Amino acid sequence: MIIQRLKGGSLNNTTLHEEGGVRFIRKSIDLNNNREYGYVRWYSQLKKLQRFAHTGLFPKLLKVEATKDLAYFDIEYLDGYRDIKTILTNDILSHDEIERINNSIWRSFDTLHSSSYPAIKNAGKLYFKEEVLQKYCDAIKYNEFYQYYQHGTFGYNGEIVYGIGSYINELENFFNEVQFETEENIHGNPTLENMMYSFETDKVIFIDPYEESCIDSRLLDYSQVLQCSRSYYGYINDHSVVVDGTSVMFPRAIPENFKILNDIFEDRIDPKYKMIVDVFEATQFIRMLPFKCAAGDIDKAIFFYTHACYLLNKVFR
Repeated sequence: MIIQRLKGGSLNNTTLHEEGGVRFIRKSIDLNNNREYGYVRWYSQLKKLQRFAHTGLFPKLLKVEATKDLAYFDIEYLDGYRDIKTILTNDILSHDEIERINNSIWRSFDTLHSSSYPAIKNAGKLYFKEEVLQKYCDAIKYNEFYQYYQHGTFGYNGEIVYGIGSYINELENFFNEVQFETEENIHGNPTLENMMYSFETDKVIFIDPYEESCIDSRLLDYSQVLQCSRSYYGYINDHSVVVDGTSVMFPRAIPENFKILNDIFEDRIDPKYKMIVDVFEATQFIRMLPFKCAAGDIDKAIFFYTHACYLLNKVFR
């Protein structure tokens, strides 16, 4: 029996079920449409949940099934846990409580990232080609997005920003030159919405891991926390954005909890990695574009593309 439909990825369907008094989460995907950004992402998540089960940092994987047009897997329901984005949005929190959440994030990250291996030389070139260049090329195949993109200059919350064409050469050079000594087991998409926290256990459990990262660096995971705590992705994504011609804006005030968590979280990142993390944060908003477009959420694709350009301007100015 379906109890509730939940938010999931851009193209999968996530539902809370109950059978025989036991609750579980089901994530299902269409097997016929949008396979690259639907099924492939769903399947990679399934395998990552399987591989990381031993860490105790992810929900238990219960089973997988396939029908003619649909596939789904079931995972355990995390009783007593809520996603951190919702906690920061809805709760009145003390500084100490936010610090507890931050410490729990880092404990879970440190456990996950403790498994490392030699980095692949020149992986940055593949990341640039597939996660930056290919993603925005896929997005501009959608006419509504392309009509906005081709203007090249935009208004962002009252500021002027330039399109990705102004930064593409610098981005390519950056990823051609960036090298890592090691790579680690990573989540791949640890937004605040994909971290479940319990005040009772003081523990973070990760959901919705992402495989297609090209570079498995802990710095990529850190950047996706900043994507929500510093760029407010999850909060903005829950509300409407304003797209007016070639200008975009977000009219709501951001809850102070996000800013407090961001200050505490950022303080733990080694300053020598600041530029890498900042570039990764900007490119997160490029990587998501075809998912948003495929799901028909063109206004959000336009807004977050403009935000990516705003961040790139801050890095490369």
